[in-house]
Amino acid sequence: MKPRFLILLVLLSAVVAATTWRLVDPPAGQIASVSRILSGPAPDFQLLDQNNRPVRLQGYISRFRVLLAFFDGQTGPDADPVMQSLKQFSSALRKNNIRILAVSTPLGPQLKPQTLSYPFPVLRDTIAGTPESCSVRWGVCQQPPAPNTAARITPALFLISQDGLVQLNGQLPEALPEPLQTISKLVQGD
Repeated sequence: MKPRFLILLVLLSAVVAATTWRLVDPPAGQIASVSRILSGPAPDFQLLDQNNRPVRLQGYISRFRVLLAFFDGQTGPDADPVMQSLKQFSSALRKNNIRILAVSTPLGPQLKPQTLSYPFPVLRDTIAGTPESCSVRWGVCQQPPAPNTAARITPALFLISQDGLVQLNGQLPEALPEPLQTISKLVQGD
């Protein structure tokens, strides 16, 4: 074997060994979860709010952090503890440069008046369950609804950074695991 091939083989072996060692035994204080590192652009959308005005997510990006809450339109916002917490702390979150958007399927006539008491846009995803809908693109309405049934949204809360990034779980945004605790921390300025 020629000496230069032997040198290359030794160098390659050293690189592989060092990489394997760092993966198995990372330096103290530098352990990073892959899920913390992975973020991507928040899927944009434009929906109508409770006053029939169009609201677009992109209009908030670069100016504010955004808490995006999805709630079940069949039970309404008042039945959702996350929505109640967001309503209660909306002014404190606003002072911390955080804006709130809430999304559901269209509400029935008996539930729609509830949205008028919310101090932030409560949006309706009228095409929920279709591939291009906001709720499917955010991963909270995975399957299209059965024929003659309304789509259902799984309640979830997402935090979008000021630069428009959201934590991802694969290709879809990842919901915050403890939404009420997150709201509490954000109110305190964390």
